[in-house]
Amino acid sequence: MRILYFTDGAGIDLLGIRESLLRIPEVLTSLRRGQEQARYVDLMQVMALPDEDFRLVPSVLRNYLINLVQRGLHQRWINRDHRADLILRRINHRNFAEIKAEVLNFIHGKLEGRPVATKDLHLLHFLSSIEITIIGPGYDEIEMWLRREISTRSDVKVLIKDVIASDPQLDWFWPHVTESVLPTEGIAN
Repeated sequence: MRILYFTDGAGIDLLGIRESLLRIPEVLTSLRRGQEQARYVDLMQVMALPDEDFRLVPSVLRNYLINLVQRGLHQRWINRDHRADLILRRINHRNFAEIKAEVLNFIHGKLEGRPVATKDLHLLHFLSSIEITIIGPGYDEIEMWLRREISTRSDVKVLIKDVIASDPQLDWFWPHVTESVLPTEGIAN
């Protein structure tokens, strides 16, 4: 069973992540398509703003950028021939408890053999494992909860992974972000 979870995208606040995202073709395509709706602002320039300037970007524009980035990452995931049984988006839930309840009800229903209607895809996978893929950028409290609560299950194997980290062609992404965030000056031998 595959669950796809879209975070609140808070990682977009870091320039290192934004710069690295601009190197992913599907994200670039999504941003270019989104540019048609954002006529009075250059999305590429906004993505390249220093962190202190990016924090001043209106929340509507920031959320739009997060949405476009997540669309691009999702498209890349689909292009690798992946499908999901359940798709959750943080933005569609008022609070943490709603998402927890939806995930647990879905998993319990599948494990009990009940027909579980999902809003997205109706795929039947073997229930010997649950694969949860996180689409950021960045993590939120749901990812932490998933790791802590669901991964302790003994009846099924649970694998939680980041969409970028699990893509073998993006193995440069997180090391590049780390290099751009960590200061290299002043390190003594």
